[in-house]
Amino acid sequence: MENTRNWLDNLKVRLSYGSVGNDGGTDVGDYEYQSTYGTARYSFGGILTSGLASTSLANSMLSWETSTMMNFGIDLNALNNRLSFTFDAFRSNTTGILYRPSIYMTVGNKTAPRQNLAEMVKKGVELTLGWQDKVGEVSYSVTGNFSYTPNKVTKYKGKYSAGYNDAGEWSSNLGEVASSTSAVNPVIEGNIKGEYYLKNPYKGTGKGFAADGINGGPVDGMIRTESDMEWVQAMIAEGYSFLPNKTVGKDKIWYGDYVYADANGDGIYGGSDDREFQGISSDPKYNFGLQMSAAWKDFDISMNWAGAAGFKLYWGSSTGYNSPTTRVGVALGTDIALNHYFFDPENPTDARTNINAKYGRLVNGESGFQNTETSSLYLFNGNYLKLKNLTVGYTLPAAVSKKAYMDNLRLYVSIENVFNITKYPGQDPELGAYPEYTSLRQFAFGVNVTF
Repeated sequence: MENTRNWLDNLKVRLSYGSVGNDGGTDVGDYEYQSTYGTARYSFGGILTSGLASTSLANSMLSWETSTMMNFGIDLNALNNRLSFTFDAFRSNTTGILYRPSIYMTVGNKTAPRQNLAEMVKKGVELTLGWQDKVGEVSYSVTGNFSYTPNKVTKYKGKYSAGYNDAGEWSSNLGEVASSTSAVNPVIEGNIKGEYYLKNPYKGTGKGFAADGINGGPVDGMIRTESDMEWVQAMIAEGYSFLPNKTVGKDKIWYGDYVYADANGDGIYGGSDDREFQGISSDPKYNFGLQMSAAWKDFDISMNWAGAAGFKLYWGSSTGYNSPTTRVGVALGTDIALNHYFFDPENPTDARTNINAKYGRLVNGESGFQNTETSSLYLFNGNYLKLKNLTVGYTLPAAVSKKAYMDNLRLYVSIENVFNITKYPGQDPELGAYPEYTSLRQFAFGVNVTF
């Protein structure tokens, strides 16, 4: 290292390995390894009577989850410590993840025992790069950080498989291997944790009813033109089905409605077996930040930026927020009110016509099921970059503060959640699709005094 002393101040190589336990989160009870009793009703002498019964099955072998991590890192400081660099590459394997499996109805009213039955691997890299220096009377520092942390469920209840058998019948083992058959993001072995599993809008050529009976139809799934409607009607006449509303009509499938892809090729568009893995979850793959500060004479300023990318949020079709369904007493969102589909085939020249609208037609909440199906239509990009904090301060000259018997007096103003750069149409992607509280912009004025 002798030849590097003029520019290299510190170089450290790290290698670590360790394990830590985890209790599985707040929904895991403290005594789930024991059987419990609860109130139950039964027939006694022809009268419905309340009593006690065993309501859960115990798992005496229940234990904590275990996360084992291996990490390789490099710390570097150079150029008189003006440049700092940190790199970490890691692999974390979590075993014995606590899940409650499904249970057969024949067991009765008992709850299935929680088990240590899942495993997940998370691996990635983390980088931090910083620079601090002084130019004239201005001192400044800039530090950026970045992390990439994908994950994969390596063990759960078996691999998912689906397809046609020799008799031409479609079948899948979803009910046996998924954490839930109805969840939009079930846990499935071999997939990203909580990967979205949704129907997709049909994507056609926009050229009407093609000779093979399949191609053609609406380009983005929405029935926008008379040619799109002719395709739907011709497909129904050929024996194809479009769920959930099935038939054409103003209160069924109509102009401004979406149709969904037939992913498994059984001739049913938007059936329960047409859901597809989306290759993404609500967990960000990328996290990044930027910290900046500067000082000139008695003034100082600092900023803290934070962001995330590589994730999406399922914000369901909530009446009055992000869906063109209407209900008495609930206002429409501005975007939907100003840019919803309208076309009257009996009056194509109507001034309200808007066939290129972003949102579907306005329908009563009780008849708008075609557009409110659980699908990737309501899967939104959650990427964001947020200025989390901005602080500006001023330190009084020493001569002034000394007169007040103080060594130092600094005045400052600080703003939290200054602004957010995102395309997410909901409230705040950092808080998730359904936040229990709102993100607040807060202003603080303060004084730091040293005696």
